[in-house]
Amino acid sequence: MKGSFLIGTIKGIRIEINISWLAAFLLISMTLATGFFPARYPDWGQEIYWILGASVAILMLLSIIAHELSHSLVANRLGVGVKRITLFIFGGIADLEKEPDSPRKEFLVAIAGPMMSLLLVVLFRGLGIASETLLLPEYFAVVFLYLSSINLVLAVFNMFPAFPLDGGRVLRAAIWHFTGNLHKATRIASTIGQWFGYFLMFIGLTNMFYGNLINGLWILFIGYFVVQASQSSYQNTIVSDIFSRTMVGEFMTRDVVSINRAVSVRDAVEEYFFRYKYNVFPIEDEETVIGLITIDNVKRIPKEEWGVTTVGSIATELGEGLVVSTDETVSNVMSKIFSNHIGRVLVMEEDRLVGIVSRTDIMNHLRIYMQLNNIK
Repeated sequence: MKGSFLIGTIKGIRIEINISWLAAFLLISMTLATGFFPARYPDWGQEIYWILGASVAILMLLSIIAHELSHSLVANRLGVGVKRITLFIFGGIADLEKEPDSPRKEFLVAIAGPMMSLLLVVLFRGLGIASETLLLPEYFAVVFLYLSSINLVLAVFNMFPAFPLDGGRVLRAAIWHFTGNLHKATRIASTIGQWFGYFLMFIGLTNMFYGNLINGLWILFIGYFVVQASQSSYQNTIVSDIFSRTMVGEFMTRDVVSINRAVSVRDAVEEYFFRYKYNVFPIEDEETVIGLITIDNVKRIPKEEWGVTTVGSIATELGEGLVVSTDETVSNVMSKIFSNHIGRVLVMEEDRLVGIVSRTDIMNHLRIYMQLNNIK
């Protein structure tokens, strides 16, 4: 997620905080320090209120990390794979490398988060009771008991059967198990998720209408986020399912136009770029691919030097992000295509170029598939 920075790594999983979380931190701290604590404990003083507000916000962050980390550790154990957790204004996201391939894995990954939140409910309540028993200052028990309540709310909210919330994933796992149809299960769960998001937006607007501006805005934005997340998660699931069953060898374009490394840049522009209307061409040396030439490569060379500069001398060298094999799934190579800044990968067999897959190929295939299957 853009605007995020690393705060640590646990079991190989990067923990990142998005800059938007700072807004949530300030809002939570301010709400507690100027509203909740002064209303209930008027004799504590402003300094204590702000210290407690900031402490609760930080411990809420750690609670969300624990919630998402439980998802991630279970996912990694089941082979689903999570390399990064991002905390942002509305909570946290465990970045799954792929969707679970069975209802059982889906259920176990989904339920792990709420179970961790319930464990934190017990932990914080126990700390609160212990603080009272040991006669520690009252604000220790207040903070721990408040965090216990917050984690209970987090567990209950996440278990609502609305995709992509944890409860929605549990519902999807159940429907998937009984119908054997992942698309149907995802469609039902995401539809409920969208309606739940609209309901939250309605509640938020109602709160704002009756003067509860801050809480109303917060609920409104959460509802909007749930609507958008349910729609995008459904589309991502469909994409992942389609391309996880499609091999690169079946999908690639086989008739690849390549350029000999000795060809001048001027000839490449006139005879290849303008003729074939492609933005990228492989560069070969005696039938061995040595790199790629792109429009950006050409633009870096002054036009007066095009006639004396060969394409081989300015080609982008092949790297791991530019080459795939025929026995990989399209789903596995999509990350390379969408992150290598060229938008294509070469398909190789024993150093022999056999095809090419582009971002446009993927988008066009997906568009046609969704139209033919009435998927929106």
